[in-house]
Formats: sequence, structure tokens, C-alpha cells
Amino acid sequence: MDPSWKYCPVCLAPLAGWLVVLDESERNGKFYTIHEGKSFIGSGADCEIRILNSGLSRQQAYLTIADGMCTVVDLGNGMPMQINNAETVKTTLIDGDLIKLGDGLFKIKLL
Repeated sequence: MDPSWKYCPVCLAPLAGWLVVLDESERNGKFYTIHEGKSFIGSGADCEIRILNSGLSRQQAYLTIADGMCTVVDLGNGMPMQINNAETVKTTLIDGDLIKLGDGLFKIKLL
């Protein structure tokens, strides 16, 4: 996708970035679109970022993107979240940060 796009071409929601899968499994190269506002991450059908087979609980964490700031909060429903190899419950993210949720490793790419 062209970084100059302001809206997701599929759902027309304001586009904020991507959560890119970095592990060595069959999901290599996969990414999840992130929109402005609050997005739940987990294996449940009610999550905006639904990730299966990564050891995630139904609702593992959520991302909030507002006013150019990206915050991630671990909901405490499974393995602890790590940001850049440091365990945390809540933090502000910047472009390129590494996120470990469950068994999966992800990189955040923000516009």
C-alpha cells in the first residue's frame, strides 16, 4: 500500500499503520492493518486484529491510536507482553518497535 493513502482501500477507515508478523512459520510476511481508534488484538472473533495459532487469548491486548500517538495495553489474559524485549503492561509505541504477544513476534509500522 502506498504510504500516502489516508484510508484503508478495503473498509475505508482512517489508516494508521500495520502490525507485521516476523516469525519463521507459515505466517511469514503476513500483516494486519491498523486503523485510528481502539483495536483489540487476540484470537477471538470480536477482535479487530484477529491472530490465530500464536498462543493468544481471546482478547490479549489493545492498541489505541489517536492524535498521532500509539499506545498498547496488555489485558493480562495470557503470557506477558514484551516490547523491544522488555516485559510491560502499557507503553507508547513508535514506528519499528518489536512486540511479542503470546508465541508471536510482530513489528509495528506506523504512518
